[in-house]
Amino acid sequence: MAAMSGGVDSSVMAALLDRAGYEVIGLSMQLFDKAPGRTSDGKCCTLDDFQDARKVAFDRGFTHYVMDFEDRFQQTVIEDFIQGYLRGETPSPCIRCNQYLKFSALMDRAECLGAKFVATGHYASVTQDASGWHLRKADDPAKDQSYFLFHHTQATLARTLFPLAHLHKAEVRALGRELGLHLVDKAESQEICFVTQDRYDAFLEASGRAPAQPGDIRHLNGQRLGCHDGFWRFTVGQRRGLGVAYREPLYVVRVEPSSNTVWVGGEADLSRTGLVARDVNWVGAAPNGPLICAAKVRSRSPEAEAMLIPLDDGHLKVVFEEPQRALAPGQAVVFYRGDEVLGGGWIHAVL
Repeated sequence: MAAMSGGVDSSVMAALLDRAGYEVIGLSMQLFDKAPGRTSDGKCCTLDDFQDARKVAFDRGFTHYVMDFEDRFQQTVIEDFIQGYLRGETPSPCIRCNQYLKFSALMDRAECLGAKFVATGHYASVTQDASGWHLRKADDPAKDQSYFLFHHTQATLARTLFPLAHLHKAEVRALGRELGLHLVDKAESQEICFVTQDRYDAFLEASGRAPAQPGDIRHLNGQRLGCHDGFWRFTVGQRRGLGVAYREPLYVVRVEPSSNTVWVGGEADLSRTGLVARDVNWVGAAPNGPLICAAKVRSRSPEAEAMLIPLDDGHLKVVFEEPQRALAPGQAVVFYRGDEVLGGGWIHAVL
């Protein structure tokens, strides 16, 4: 089963599998309501995208389905997105979608249809040796998406194919031309698919779950600098749009729903030495004790050396060799050894 979003990557992925002799079933996931006539605006999963995926399947001669996953997407991705902001966090909906839709619900559907593997257009790699299955980075460091896939287990990796693992983006487009695909020059999808105009605050307002509730914007020294109309409009590390004046540049350092306060400070106040992670998943065996490895706190951040210390409550303490900037609760922290993903979890608190 090939997960086809209607973009270049997933279309080339499916066509490559078909050319290699696999019996391919193309599947596009309907995740949320789509207004009739809406065209592709740089986001995935529009009606036009489904038509593109269907045309690729038709031209290659394999089956294509569109299946409804709206309820599951609402419950596991959109609801978590809303609740995350209301908790003062910065959610990562794309990771949730991979975890609960593409490599959970989709695998269940694949099994029902008799498909042994689920294939996606992610830039990552799966290998196997005597110790088991391993999730690794893609060959193209500019496109590597292994950070978004830390939720994988031995069971899911055994059924996962990443045909683009060893390709660069230019090579993918070139292969698309070679394969005769009609969409090789299509723009890449960007940002969050269900948030229109890239305004997450407007999305939260429209949900009716985040009413405007004025509160204080305070400096870490205690000084009240101004007022906000909803703490959920602010994220750690934010500089623009604070609406307050000060003698030096200010950044959001902490969002505190309990007191309805947004705390700001200088650049130096963003540096933190560690974090506590919750809901930690290990791709292979969990470590028996402290572990030194590399940790990545954002998809585009460089890896940093860290010590991982398991805690009695099931959480994981991560202590960095060098302070890290703008650690945000709700974001993922992913652990690497070389090019291998060891596992990851969600930032629960910063130290």
